[in-house]
Amino acid sequence: MHLTTHSGPSLTRAGSLTVSVPARCLCISIAADKALVAQVRRSVRAALTSWGAGGVADDMAVVASELVSNALEHAGGAAAVRLRLADGRALLEVEDGSARWPAPRRADAEAIEGRGLLLVEALAAQWGWSPSARGGKTVWAALAVPAGREA
Repeated sequence: MHLTTHSGPSLTRAGSLTVSVPARCLCISIAADKALVAQVRRSVRAALTSWGAGGVADDMAVVASELVSNALEHAGGAAAVRLRLADGRALLEVEDGSARWPAPRRADAEAIEGRGLLLVEALAAQWGWSPSARGGKTVWAALAVPAGREA
């Protein structure tokens, strides 16, 4: 698992191009290993707490766990996780190599899985997906950060 955290603004300049990295951004590259899901969950919770958005940290950790688990199970292969805090919301994106779109389904009452996207739908203010430039897809979820909680 490769982890990059940006906690302060940074600029990269190359000629007339300026790239700005948001002040609060967590990027994680994760191998196809479900054992790493717990580390992603802990990293998301720790990042949001350190950024002053601890009020949504637990819910976003659940969302991260479900989206990463889905990516690893259904897409196979590695996944990329991006978490940003800006404009009064926490945005989590999980990119995988499968072009197959996510579809929430009602799990049988006795089933031990199949409720992940229903949890995401219940916890997130918004969620969705889009095709990625690399041929897979990015599934995202946004949680509102209460006013005064985004330091």
